[in-house]
Amino acid sequence: MISSEVGQMIQNEDENQAFHRRVGEILRIAVNVEEELDFFIANYFCTPQSYKTFLLNDLWLVERTGGRKINIFKKICKEEKIDEKRVNGIVEATNFVIEKRNMAAHGEASVHDKEEGIKLQTRKSMKKKKQELKVTDDLVKQVDEKGSYAKQEIVNLYLELSNPSREKDNDW
Repeated sequence: MISSEVGQMIQNEDENQAFHRRVGEILRIAVNVEEELDFFIANYFCTPQSYKTFLLNDLWLVERTGGRKINIFKKICKEEKIDEKRVNGIVEATNFVIEKRNMAAHGEASVHDKEEGIKLQTRKSMKKKKQELKVTDDLVKQVDEKGSYAKQEIVNLYLELSNPSREKDNDW
């Protein structure tokens, strides 16, 4: 949210609207990626789908942070002997989306230079070294591309793991 002081500094209302649209897009994309992780994890443990799948999601997964969900995902993939390079690609894309989501959700909007426009910065950056993020259409495009990649790969992995003809290599 932009403070009234920052709002007064912004002369171009179009820039303000574009900023909020871009931030909203980043948040929407991140929610979709996390929903795919939730789906993957819940269905991994509760297949075939039943009320228990949704109960696991609603009572347990929703309360987990993005980082915790990624760790669960990585452990499942390791247990299932999924190619580490493939998993790392998915994790890297997901972490990028979550990092930008966190900045969009929790960053403080500020304008230090009218030429540079609105930037997000961490609250801690007010006291420490600045961590700023310029929310541009290019950034939203990057988040969208990495989010789409992560979602598609998570779905592909789910389909592979749920294939009944897949060879099981577990000891139990």
